[in-house]
Amino acid sequence: MRGLVPGDVIAGYTVVRVLGSGGMGTVYLAQHPRLPRHQALKVLASALGADPSFRERFRREAELASRLDHPNIVSVQDAGVDEDLMWIAMQYVDGTDTAAMVRDAHGPLHPALIIDIIGQVASALDYAHAQGTLHRDVKPANILTTAGHSPGTRRALIGDFGVARLLSESTGLTGTGTMIGTLAYAAPELFSGEPLTPAVDVYALGCTFYELLTGAPVFPRSDQLAMMSAHLHAPVPRLTDSRPDLPSAFDDVIYRVLAKRPQDRFATCGELAAAASAALYENPARTGSGRTVAGPTVMAPTPQPPQPHSMPDHQPTVSAQAFPRRSGRPATAAGSTPGISGPHPAQLNPVPARRSAVGWITAAIVGVVVLAVVAISAILLVGKGDTATPVASRASETPVAERTPEPSSSDTSPSAGASPPTTPANLIGTWRGAVTGDQTGFDVVADISSVYPVRATVSYPQIGCSGTWTEQLPRRGGIIVNENITRGTCVTSQISLTPGSDGTLRYSSTYFSRSQNRDFVITATLRRG
Repeated sequence: MRGLVPGDVIAGYTVVRVLGSGGMGTVYLAQHPRLPRHQALKVLASALGADPSFRERFRREAELASRLDHPNIVSVQDAGVDEDLMWIAMQYVDGTDTAAMVRDAHGPLHPALIIDIIGQVASALDYAHAQGTLHRDVKPANILTTAGHSPGTRRALIGDFGVARLLSESTGLTGTGTMIGTLAYAAPELFSGEPLTPAVDVYALGCTFYELLTGAPVFPRSDQLAMMSAHLHAPVPRLTDSRPDLPSAFDDVIYRVLAKRPQDRFATCGELAAAASAALYENPARTGSGRTVAGPTVMAPTPQPPQPHSMPDHQPTVSAQAFPRRSGRPATAAGSTPGISGPHPAQLNPVPARRSAVGWITAAIVGVVVLAVVAISAILLVGKGDTATPVASRASETPVAERTPEPSSSDTSPSAGASPPTTPANLIGTWRGAVTGDQTGFDVVADISSVYPVRATVSYPQIGCSGTWTEQLPRRGGIIVNENITRGTCVTSQISLTPGSDGTLRYSSTYFSRSQNRDFVITATLRRG
């Protein structure tokens, strides 16, 4: 079938223009048939629909992906099969992908910007892992950025949940370009047939982190066998060889996250993000702009609440088997799981109380590379050999609009890497207040156990929801916490906390209600209780 052109209609969606294309299909900007908004409409390659079993898997994966509801995940909002076309309607993100950020950058990107993006994506992946879902195709081209909720900030979202495993299970889509682009971020266990765990996404996020900082993949290889061999056998490169302006603590972070054995990596993506943040903010170093990045004052550690991950949460410490030091700079990687940045996600259902209910998924739904015979052959043929991302002419398969300017490496604004302030230590304790604003009739109760970063357990007793708060780092003057609901049907959100001079704590949350097609704002004045 020919490609769609502006004005074509599929399942009621009117095509406006092409956003990008790749081996899986083409992404279009489309007008929603009933609502005054645009969608990113991914139309899969028609050859994929020839297999009835593939169509059935497509419906199943799309349904499961639609249940993921997180501010840093591109939401799947509709899907279907129209004659010979399979399509997915997704949240339209007006921005660019991080592969384009690196490609278009004039010099290295500022580490604070990259750490902020990684922290947001880590929050999304840990959320998905807690629901039993692996992504298995984490890479710069699948991470989108757009303007954040606050001036000067960026919101990051990871896309292509629910379609990656379809690609890996299909035939005829493992051409060199597509395969190499994926293999650049593939964990070693993908080649060995071992049961997959969240560690595959931790590894891929580590590869992405390295590439965003250096502008090059961890293992730049030109063919599939060499790429697989490098992931299996090649030593982890020293990041500071490419970025000597960064603290040597970054070498230890990369060394651990790219460990060959899953059990030697950080247990969660959040631990990676926290260790990266600590490497920058607790180890002052000269940045690319010539400024000094100073670290914040760190409070004495306090007991932490359990985190809602599928694997036990650990404090992000660096592996004892670290890189040899080339200078006297210490390597520290203490910290906490960063949260999210940006507005709330669009909701899938009407708002009954506080935020709309969304079902939790119970099966792993995504995947990207089933390497099978090729992988085994690589191990046998290449042995312990030596150690791609999409090029500029190829558009990302993840839906984006026109690229918006990214902060440069010499950005001197506070969001580019200024030292965050210290939270008053007297915030530790239990806080309670009644919610007002667009929704009322219930209380918020928070038990804060740590102040830098802020960590707390939170509950909404009247509506049966509870979860955790984890502060987003680096801090930019205010306190923003990622709220992860672990019990009940409330939707994960972002909360702003502001200590008052009268001893109160101001709580504020803004989120978009899809059923009402407008932003909702709820606030509360919390007092000790």
